[in-house]
Amino acid sequence: MVFYLYALDDDGRLAGVISLRDLVTTPGDTMLKDIMSKNIQAVRPETDQEEVARIVSQYNFLAVPVVDSDEKLLGIVTVDNVVDVIREEATEDFLQLAGAGKDREILLKSSWENARIRLPWLFASWIGGIFAAFIIGVFDNILENAIALAAFIPVIIGMGGNVGTQSSTIIVRGLATGRVSFENSITILFKEMRVGLILGILYGMLLGLFAIFQFIDTSPMLGVVVGLSICVSMILAATIGSLVPLVLNRFEIDPAIATGPFVTTAIDIMGVAFYFLIARSLLLGI
Repeated sequence: MVFYLYALDDDGRLAGVISLRDLVTTPGDTMLKDIMSKNIQAVRPETDQEEVARIVSQYNFLAVPVVDSDEKLLGIVTVDNVVDVIREEATEDFLQLAGAGKDREILLKSSWENARIRLPWLFASWIGGIFAAFIIGVFDNILENAIALAAFIPVIIGMGGNVGTQSSTIIVRGLATGRVSFENSITILFKEMRVGLILGILYGMLLGLFAIFQFIDTSPMLGVVVGLSICVSMILAATIGSLVPLVLNRFEIDPAIATGPFVTTAIDIMGVAFYFLIARSLLLGI
């Protein structure tokens, strides 16, 4: 279906565009040059299909012209084509966010092929677990004197990982849709950090109170350690989850690969490290 008419100059270069609605509602003696728009959003044959989809979505176009290096019209991309592209790219991004590769037909593959695709992504989590275990081993003297600390390691890791994944997903989708760019990246980053701070204070207070009443025979400072650690972990998680995709995008690396195992692994390691550093400083006083 034709949505727009494109006007060309004598050399075949794209000069303007007019919608069919404007054409049929304009008096017949009006010249095209008087009603056509010269502010044209065009793409090149080598433009990434995701970028074309972003342009169509951002400007609510029904079609986008394709021109060569001399601005000569080669063809058009309609919104029908773009809908398929958006669906494919969204599926690919979500698979990468989950650390399951980017093959959109993954459900049709065998168990061995699925395992092979996921293996390298999970290796980052495995490495992170080894580092976390090493950190816990370094602070084993603290655990010996305050075994209750061990009970809160899973929640410290889990809450931080969840916040980091949320921030990463928001940034990755924002980059894909054009709502996040280099110009507003600092503003977005500090906004996510504030979100992490708010959530950290809220859940830190709740978990701190729980720790005090759950381990009533232990020093009340346990609640302070646990609450402060949750707060720090969530702030770090929001920062890392937002910053890594922005940095990768700046270096023209697909930011979708930044989430999942890679971001959560970094958050796990840092969360555990800060947890025991805070415990050593406040709980044991050494």
